[in-house]
Amino acid sequence: MTAWSKLLVATTRLIDLHDSAHEPGSAFVQVSQEQRRGLRDGYWLDLGCLLLDFLLDVDFATNSAFVSQTRCLMHLREHYPGLPADDLSFVVNLLATPSEIHFRSAPPTLESNEARGMASTKRTALIEKQGQTGQVRLTPSGRQAVTLASQVEDLLYSEYDAAKVLAALARSDFARIPDITNQILMAIRALTQELRRIRENPTREGKLAAFLDNERHYHNALSTIQNTLLSARSQLATPDAMQRFEAWRESQDEEWDLRMLSGAIGRVLNAIENLSRRLSELLSDIAEGRIQSMGVVDFADLARRVLHAPLPEALRDTLVARMMPFGLKVAMPRNSTLVPLLETRRAEKSDAALVFDEQADARPEDPLLARYLEARGPALRQRLEKAPLSLPEALEEGWHHFEAQDCLAQLLNTFVDTQLVDCRLSVGVEARPFVVTLADGRRIDGPVTPSLGFFQGDEAGLSPRNEPSRVAQRVAEQDETL
Repeated sequence: MTAWSKLLVATTRLIDLHDSAHEPGSAFVQVSQEQRRGLRDGYWLDLGCLLLDFLLDVDFATNSAFVSQTRCLMHLREHYPGLPADDLSFVVNLLATPSEIHFRSAPPTLESNEARGMASTKRTALIEKQGQTGQVRLTPSGRQAVTLASQVEDLLYSEYDAAKVLAALARSDFARIPDITNQILMAIRALTQELRRIRENPTREGKLAAFLDNERHYHNALSTIQNTLLSARSQLATPDAMQRFEAWRESQDEEWDLRMLSGAIGRVLNAIENLSRRLSELLSDIAEGRIQSMGVVDFADLARRVLHAPLPEALRDTLVARMMPFGLKVAMPRNSTLVPLLETRRAEKSDAALVFDEQADARPEDPLLARYLEARGPALRQRLEKAPLSLPEALEEGWHHFEAQDCLAQLLNTFVDTQLVDCRLSVGVEARPFVVTLADGRRIDGPVTPSLGFFQGDEAGLSPRNEPSRVAQRVAEQDETL
């Protein structure tokens, strides 16, 4: 990640806040991923960053003189051979066009209760372009942006910041000492956090290799910073420095104490001691091979490995018993959280016309059902001609077996859609429960028993034609009792 990338990472979400159209006081606080336009390949951003870096180098060499776009194009073609001049013109015009930024100004004094006032600025153009010649140079905002991007905190170069503390003491510029020590402290804390991430996640082999390469330089930088700050703290205790500090403090509006300066230096020394201990622990872990067992579990990789080679049954049962939830409930997601995930996509143009013709319907979508009806349909009709067939009887007679496989679903379809076998068939229902246990252990039961047959129309599908209706008999018995 380059310095420009780090600058963008730190400011992108602030730009999202600036451009947000969220209504103040709205109860809808969910945030979705911002939909950004563009090529999403970093081409234009890379051109702009290379151009700004080049203009800063030229700015130092020529004392802020204008540069021709032809010279800029020749420099960029070192990175992008064959770069069109129009691409450079587009980047120059975009960076030279200001955009307005709205912000709130701070109150005049801390004691006043005045509200923050609205303000805006258009000094956002990074490049200044001449109207006649088209030559370019950096604006103050552009020079500040390049400088901020280049000031990436790195401990390897903080030893020069420690020397600034001695220079501030020599010039009696005591107010600069806390700011300088805070910069060093930020660099030390950044490296400390990076070491913690390496120890917690050893899969970051690139970071680990880069650290091992610079390990000697880190120790030298820490030693130099520590010696420099110890020298600065000892100078603060000298009578000459104390007299100069007292004279300087009397001319300041704020109250200063010499312990504030020594405390700021002491915090950096404590951070150096903590970082040195972490460096020693990490090197010890690497030498003894313990770094490989200190990372977090990559569950995505674990899932892929389980798919290729299933776990043993004992380990699988243990994991399921420990990791599965105790109770399962229906989860109903909120509609508001799903709305940002929905996208309307424009369908591709097609010259084929869609014609709906019910006369030429396709064959059933289930090819197994079609083969089942074609093979077992005639025999099933002959069986129904003799007597109605209830579902338990059909299972006992094995009508759900076909082509050496189980066709229970296809058999049930004949009870649901009777016209699959014969258009004269209908279903009769008897008010008696049934329980059937198949050979493979499946258990099929129901509170009523359906029967498939050629029933008489006046019996309303409740009684087969060749046997008395049990439901009708029970209804008659209940009438007599009443």
